[in-house]
Amino acid sequence: MSRVFNQKFFLKSSIFCGLMTIRTRIAVAEFSKCLLVIAKSARMLAALAVRAGFEVIAVDCFADADTRQIANQTYRVRSLAWDDIKLAVISALGRFRIADVLYGSGFETHPDSLMKLARDWRLLGNQADTFCRLQDKRDFFALLTRLAIPYPQVVFQAPTEAGEWLRKPWRGEGGLGIARSMELERRDASGEGYWQRYVDGIAMSALFVANGESARVVGWNRQWRANLGPDFAFVFAGAVGSVPIPSEVSQVLRTVVIQLTAEYGLRGLNSLDFMLVPDGFRVLELNPRVSASAQLYGDDLLVSHLRGSLGLSLDNVASAPVSKAVRTVFADRNLRVADDFSWPDWVADRPPGGAFFGAGQPICSIIAAGKNSGLAMLQLRRRLHILGTLLETGR
Repeated sequence: MSRVFNQKFFLKSSIFCGLMTIRTRIAVAEFSKCLLVIAKSARMLAALAVRAGFEVIAVDCFADADTRQIANQTYRVRSLAWDDIKLAVISALGRFRIADVLYGSGFETHPDSLMKLARDWRLLGNQADTFCRLQDKRDFFALLTRLAIPYPQVVFQAPTEAGEWLRKPWRGEGGLGIARSMELERRDASGEGYWQRYVDGIAMSALFVANGESARVVGWNRQWRANLGPDFAFVFAGAVGSVPIPSEVSQVLRTVVIQLTAEYGLRGLNSLDFMLVPDGFRVLELNPRVSASAQLYGDDLLVSHLRGSLGLSLDNVASAPVSKAVRTVFADRNLRVADDFSWPDWVADRPPGGAFFGAGQPICSIIAAGKNSGLAMLQLRRRLHILGTLLETGR
């Protein structure tokens, strides 16, 4: 590895090394010094890895400015299909000493890529076969039925019963491809997927860490969606963390994540999406990877992910000192970012100056914090307004 590469890493990570706990150093020592971080957007995972003392080689679909700033090398790819990532993967393997892969969202539609990555590298988190099994919706809902875990009614053919239904893709992430059945009736209803009865409630998720046998909940998160069109009416748009939920619901859901961990052998950070309803909850899906809500909690959360990946005992996860929120900013019209645009320091996933966005495309993310979830959301709304004004004026 070149001297320049090592010096670059030293400048980026030395500030964190003095703050690393013994627990963190022990966990990091079990893994290669340099991680391949690969996801549809790698910024969050790359930041968590650098804060834990790792070097990062990032592969993603955006190569945002802040990702390029913290990673030692960034490869931009068209998608996570193997044909699109193969050259980047081969280049990284040839240039850097990498043994471990930290993966995130985007492999739901390209599980074969994850299987191929697992041939040469160790996956941090769930193994590829576990991840792929959880893409089998028939298997998942059959398991929920067997465990008596409540979920909205699901059918695998066009529903004949009255009511409001959602058609969901077999493999999807971030709410992409979900459409209301009423809209399907007005359009071409062809295409693969399954139907789930619409449930009115509060969209939530449970971020938890698992070690293959047991699990601990890190926090409860309220989620938001953006309506970007008929096939994009439920796109994930952000979340606020450390949200209180009824104690009786919390108790049951903690048992649920332990049950699912034992059944699937889940490892590392995972998230369970559910609807909070008056009579309890309804499980929607399980995401067997690090979710966007991980950035809402402590900087040492990656260490818990690593320990869980090794099947080690789970330490108590410290409560977040504040509540954090993140929101994706979508273009409401065709928009070009000024060449010299200066991003506020609370903006993440920053595109380069001069970038063009069509209506509905994600521009960046806003991060906010407060003593509780309500104050975090208030600050988030203020910052959303400020950024909108800045983008409008180009300053």
